[in-house]
Amino acid sequence: MIIGADYEKLVWKFGEFTLMEPNTLITDTLMSAICFYLTLKLWKEHHRNPFVNWFMAFFFVLGISTFVGGLGHAFYFYWGTTGKIPGWITAIIAVFCIEQAMISFVYHKTLQKIYKGMSFIKMLIVLGIFLRICLNSQVFEKPELGFLPIAINTILGTILSAGILGVVFYRKHQAPFHYFSYGVLAMLPAAFVFLMKINLHPWMDKNDVSHILLSIGNVFFYVGIIKVAPELSTKFNTEFEG
Repeated sequence: MIIGADYEKLVWKFGEFTLMEPNTLITDTLMSAICFYLTLKLWKEHHRNPFVNWFMAFFFVLGISTFVGGLGHAFYFYWGTTGKIPGWITAIIAVFCIEQAMISFVYHKTLQKIYKGMSFIKMLIVLGIFLRICLNSQVFEKPELGFLPIAINTILGTILSAGILGVVFYRKHQAPFHYFSYGVLAMLPAAFVFLMKINLHPWMDKNDVSHILLSIGNVFFYVGIIKVAPELSTKFNTEFEG
């Protein structure tokens, strides 16, 4: 176990072909598969409404982000930092989707519009900061510089939306929105693991632990959607009738 430093990256060589960080490719692919599975479950088994639709978008975009992110790690020898950029950009979009999902349940129409606008503006600001960093040649020597705004945006976005709004909805509507807060609590240790570089083993480094914790959090989000389904029907059916 190493804290504050990273193990030397695992490298597999097959003749002249080089595959880097196969452990991260595995856990990224696992997380991606879970996200796509949850998307499919929502698509097949739940009525359409803005809350469910935005969560489907969240799981789907996050599935794409983690899959291409795994490829970015695996083919880093060939693609360098450039191969990580698609995964980082889609991660920003995924956070926007979960924010919009939770905001869609806000009953006060004016507040809902304000929150939606703030979420959109935040996404644009994060994208702008990210692109500005990418234009700095240092990001190609230190990829963590490019990932920093992604990590901060993900932490803040999930806490403010699924975490805080989940608690607010739970208290205000007496509905089981606390499962979304449980999801955030399951994910939060991932931030400390990653930022503090807590590496358990070369085959279970900070990336792998983070992916497992994030996957657990996503499952809690899905359970939350199932649990609050009656409350969703009441709100959105009333809106459509109105």
